[in-house]
Amino acid sequence: MRPQYLQPGDTIAVISIASSPSEKQLAANWKEQFESWGLKVKIGEHLADKIHYDFAGSHELRAQELTKMVLDPEVKAIVSIRGGYGTMHTIKYLDMEIFRQNPKWIIGYSDITVLHFALQKIGLESIHGAMPGTFEPGFDGFSQNSLKDALFGKTKEYTTPASKYNNHGQGRGRLIGGNITLLRNLLSTPIDHNWDEPTILFIEDIDEHMHKIDSKMWHLRETGVLAKCKGIIVGYFTDIADQDQWQCSVYDLIHSYTRELDIPVIFDFPCGHEFPNASIYLGREIEINVDENGGRITFLP
Repeated sequence: MRPQYLQPGDTIAVISIASSPSEKQLAANWKEQFESWGLKVKIGEHLADKIHYDFAGSHELRAQELTKMVLDPEVKAIVSIRGGYGTMHTIKYLDMEIFRQNPKWIIGYSDITVLHFALQKIGLESIHGAMPGTFEPGFDGFSQNSLKDALFGKTKEYTTPASKYNNHGQGRGRLIGGNITLLRNLLSTPIDHNWDEPTILFIEDIDEHMHKIDSKMWHLRETGVLAKCKGIIVGYFTDIADQDQWQCSVYDLIHSYTRELDIPVIFDFPCGHEFPNASIYLGREIEINVDENGGRITFLP
């Protein structure tokens, strides 16, 4: 299922699905930015709530706020103001059939990976893209325009330069993934992806140690996930500690797992916890092509 693309005059809701936003994130110019795209903005009643461990309200309350926006006929898209932690705890309070009956774009990344998996489990596309908490002075125009293009249905493909880590080849499958930490945590849970389905895997992460990334890649290999993929897209791995001690970069480490796969692999894809942050349609079938000139991903109709 694909939600309807937005048009000028539509309403986008901004809520907190995971952690509570900071004062800086609340004060960022996201409302003005969305309005400049011709959109109306509806702000969640509990957007700035904060309880223990920085949750934006109780797990049940956050799920209720999300459900309320899904059922609101005026709202055509819902974006989490930030990620953080806690999305996994909201899933038990969500009736996913409501999302199926009222398909609309859900946007976010990082911890929102959990919700993306739940949506893809019911066959609903979503957008891995910039969140309003990053709409601050100095925020790059590419990321903003990329999110706008995705919401308005203008995103068709991305190209990347050649990388020494790439695997050449062609592949086709449904684009699944996000933050590798959350992805690994979701394996064998009720909302885990059906990896027997032709799949293109996207991964990214932030603020981890090399041995943690190694263990995640090892787990994906040993569970057979990597071998089942028809292609892999590697985004940003930001602020990864201990690379000096390991005497290699985090991308060298990931490449040690992907180079043995007979599938196309794209490194240096601009998506994740850095700028520019490209918005991508998760749950959609894509084609991936990689050769000596670089990589290309094409979102299929």
